[in-house]
Amino acid sequence: MKNILNPDVKQEIYNRLEKLDENSQRRWGKMTVNQMVCHLRDQIRLALGEIIIPPWKIILKPLLKYFVLLGPPVPKGKVQTFPEIDQLLGKGSKPVNLQNDIKLLKEKIEEFSDKDEAFPFAEHAAFGKLNKKQWGRLIYLHLDHHLKQFGC
Repeated sequence: MKNILNPDVKQEIYNRLEKLDENSQRRWGKMTVNQMVCHLRDQIRLALGEIIIPPWKIILKPLLKYFVLLGPPVPKGKVQTFPEIDQLLGKGSKPVNLQNDIKLLKEKIEEFSDKDEAFPFAEHAAFGKLNKKQWGRLIYLHLDHHLKQFGC
């Protein structure tokens, strides 16, 4: 299973990010390409505890977590993001310049990758406690989903 912590997978993601430009058109959803890049960075900021989202009260969190980490295709346009990082609500990192925002996303990926296993990663609001490897898998799945959204 692909994980952003794998150097080859990380390079694959970086190569896909380099294909984005201001004219990249979404295939579904409402975010612009620049909003999408900022949204991806915000997910990593969540993992690092820079953005806090209150935990959801879900009885089957462990089951949901393991199902999602298996990587089934996410229904296009059917899963709502957390309001705290919803670009369409004007929340999260503000888009400025696409190339700079891509650079900041890559820096955040590197920051996440460089953290020690003992780093106190944030709890995911819907999935509960995740270790570094689980966060790395979830980050990859999120990156992959949104890059496909823009044809990359």
